[in-house]
Amino acid sequence: MATASSGLANRALRGVRWNYLGAVGRIAATFVSQIVLARLLGPEAFGLFGFAFLTVTLLALVVEMGLQNALVQVPQLEQPVVATAVGRLLTVSAVAAAIVFTLADTIATGIFANADAAPVLRAMAPTLVVGAMIAAATAMLSRDIEFKVIQLAALGSYVVGYLVVGIGAAMAGLGVWSLVLAWHVQTVLACVIMIARSPRPLWPGNPARPLPIAGFGRVVMVTNMVNWVIDNGPHTAIGRWLGAASLGLYTVANNLVKVPADHLVRNLQTVLFPLAARAQGNDAGIRRAYLTVLGGVGVLSFPTFTFVALQAEPVVHLLLGPKWHVAAGVLVPLSLAMVLHAVEAMCGPILGGRGEPRAELRIKLAMLLLTLATLAVTARWSLVAVGWGVAFVFLARWIWMNAAVCRRLAISAGGFARAMAGSFVLAGVAWAVPLVAQAALDALGAGLGRTASLLGAAGLTAVAIAGLTLLVPQLVLGPYLLALLHRAFEKRPPPAGVPGLRRLAVSAAHAAAEVARDPLGGSTSWTQRPKTS
Repeated sequence: MATASSGLANRALRGVRWNYLGAVGRIAATFVSQIVLARLLGPEAFGLFGFAFLTVTLLALVVEMGLQNALVQVPQLEQPVVATAVGRLLTVSAVAAAIVFTLADTIATGIFANADAAPVLRAMAPTLVVGAMIAAATAMLSRDIEFKVIQLAALGSYVVGYLVVGIGAAMAGLGVWSLVLAWHVQTVLACVIMIARSPRPLWPGNPARPLPIAGFGRVVMVTNMVNWVIDNGPHTAIGRWLGAASLGLYTVANNLVKVPADHLVRNLQTVLFPLAARAQGNDAGIRRAYLTVLGGVGVLSFPTFTFVALQAEPVVHLLLGPKWHVAAGVLVPLSLAMVLHAVEAMCGPILGGRGEPRAELRIKLAMLLLTLATLAVTARWSLVAVGWGVAFVFLARWIWMNAAVCRRLAISAGGFARAMAGSFVLAGVAWAVPLVAQAALDALGAGLGRTASLLGAAGLTAVAIAGLTLLVPQLVLGPYLLALLHRAFEKRPPPAGVPGLRRLAVSAAHAAAEVARDPLGGSTSWTQRPKTS
């Protein structure tokens, strides 16, 4: 069992490495492009693009029919099944694109109450066909753990689409069409690269042939659509009742925190799902991978988004400029929601990979009802009220989804708490350090500008987190992250002269030994201070 668990962890780590190499580049590219485009275009253009984006992303889930996950999850995949799936994807996507193109005026006025959105909807319709082929290619690459190709295609296409074409078009005065053009260049380029590198041919077959994986795909499709409503329902409600400018404000504020959060979790999701699918019946390996990922995501996301929530006003002023100042109010609850989203998003791939997508669907249906009820109240109130409603829904989803995974993997409440303890500690540090620093400055009568204050608070918080990690690594990192760190130290020992690294290496060695003795994820004595010799 221990050997199997170790093999699963090694496969996961290889996938995570390439996913995060790509993610770092994509986060940087997204960050730069969104800020520059926001400054060039303003809220109204982002709102109009948002109407079309909401429409095509929802229909993309229907068009995809859950087949991307189904093609990965099935243990044995024959080429005729692939051909039939590709045939269905192309047929359904072409029909959906034609419907959007034909009914663009009705969708724009009837759903979004904004006739100006109709031309943008028509222009975005063809992307449904391209997206369908991206889903098929991604499935084939994921089955072969070819995350390097996926990440390089995503990063390269985004850089060309948004940083080159999108920003260039915006500087030329094309307005909302800059975003449309950037989207098309990105998706087409990514599609061409992934199809060319697919390990299996993607020629379409007869879409009417029986498809044995369709049942699994339908459950995934419904689950994805429910997730879409939970995540994008606020955008739709804001656009409908508060207008395009409010939608633009919400979209950009949401992008500031959700884009990095999604990159963080989606790259792990793409590894966890095929890993769980290949490891069905080996709960020990999945349990260890899940607890390791849980701790890793937590120590990154909890302090980061807590800090952004506390510093929302200077963040918006520095990055977006004064005409976006209203976005600061909604950025606070959205940042706190991302703290929960980043951890909860690990649960779906575990349940789906184990062949239990209906378990996730049941929970998400309950969350859908909660989302609709919350939006019915908040969307007619204010933009900030919608943000706090989103945070409340994310809290409920976080609790329920993690409880479902812990129950199936036999993870105790204590085991979950140990994996997450460091995340909460670092969130407290990210909240306390800026407040203490500002109080000290006020007491001394030293006034700093917004930018200097923000950068100073970020630097002090980073130093405090690094110092605490070196001082009490058992508390901050927990047993599973320390065991993972021990593997890295075995390959490349840390420099002996750096203060605190010896303590970290000793703690990692002790944690690795204890986790190896307890592969089922039970209690360990990780909180005990290790010997230094």
